[in-house]
Amino acid sequence: MKRAVVSVGLLLALAVALPAAASTFLAMDQKALLQHANLVIQGQVLQVNSFWEPEGRLIVSEALVRVEESVVGDAPSVVVVRTFGGTVDGFTVEAHGFPRFRVNERLLLFLGAEKNGAAEVVGYQQGQFRVVRNRAGEEIAVPTVDGGANLLNPDGRPLPRLQAVPLAALKDSIRADVRSLGPVNRFQE
Repeated sequence: MKRAVVSVGLLLALAVALPAAASTFLAMDQKALLQHANLVIQGQVLQVNSFWEPEGRLIVSEALVRVEESVVGDAPSVVVVRTFGGTVDGFTVEAHGFPRFRVNERLLLFLGAEKNGAAEVVGYQQGQFRVVRNRAGEEIAVPTVDGGANLLNPDGRPLPRLQAVPLAALKDSIRADVRSLGPVNRFQE
C-alpha cells in the first residue's frame, strides 16, 4: 500500500511541475523550416482580423502582411497569413506556440501555403521572428517562441531558448541553406 501512495505522490509532484498551459512542439532547425516553406519574407503587418472558421468551432486570425523583401521565393506585395487563435465577440482563444500578429509590427516569416489560399507560418512560432532595432540601430531578428511553448529535440530533450540575431546575418544564413539544399529545393525551380 505504501508503494502505491509513493507512486501517486510522485505523479502529483510531476504534474504540478509541468506548465499548466503549455504546448509542446518538435523543434525544427532552419533547414527543416525551409524544406516545408514556400516563401520566406520580411514584411509589416497592415491589418489583423479574427473570426470563427466556417464550421463555427475554432477562432482563427488573419494578418495582412505587406512584403518589404522576399528573402526566398517569389512573393506578392501583400500576403494573407492565417493562424489559430484570436478574439471574437468577447471569446478569446489563446494558443501558446502559435504565431500572433500585431498591426505595424515588422516580421520575418517562413511561410507555407494552405489549401484556401492563405499562408501559414511553418513551424508555428519557430518560423516567426520580430524585426526590431537594437540600441545601436541595427536590425535584429527576435524569435517569437513564447513561454507557453516547449520545443523538444527529436530525442525528447528540451531545446534551449532561441536567441536574437542580426537580421542581415539571419537572411544570409537562410540564403546559404537554400543553396545547400540543392536543385531539388522548390525555391530553385
